[in-house]
Amino acid sequence: MSGGPKYEYRWADNNEYKKPTAVPAPKYVSLLMDWIEAQINNEDIFPVKVDVPFPKVFLPTCKKILTRLFRVFVHVYIHHFERLVLIGAEAHVNMCYKHFYYFVSEFDLVSQKELEPLAEMTSKICKGCTPSKR
Repeated sequence: MSGGPKYEYRWADNNEYKKPTAVPAPKYVSLLMDWIEAQINNEDIFPVKVDVPFPKVFLPTCKKILTRLFRVFVHVYIHHFERLVLIGAEAHVNMCYKHFYYFVSEFDLVSQKELEPLAEMTSKICKGCTPSKR
């Protein structure tokens, strides 16, 4: 999956794809959604009982999930933005992105390096934010 000429996102899941592998965007998104579902349904990572503490892998797993979801925003904005405007979805997608961005920024869940592909756009649509400085 591509995020423009400077960014290529390869899929790896330590299961079927042991090494980072180039896959088309629809396949990447499909693999991502299946992988996220498996992570969330794994009670060793996301415990469902009140008396079971969250494991040490909880936060790194959440960060990985959100980083990979951010990559989907990158792909959509870079490759499909004109279509979003054409169908009147720009404001809706921008609002979804803003909520996502403010959340991951507030809790430092996606690295600055990962946020770089949308830094310019982020500074335009997220009032009062400078993506390069948190």
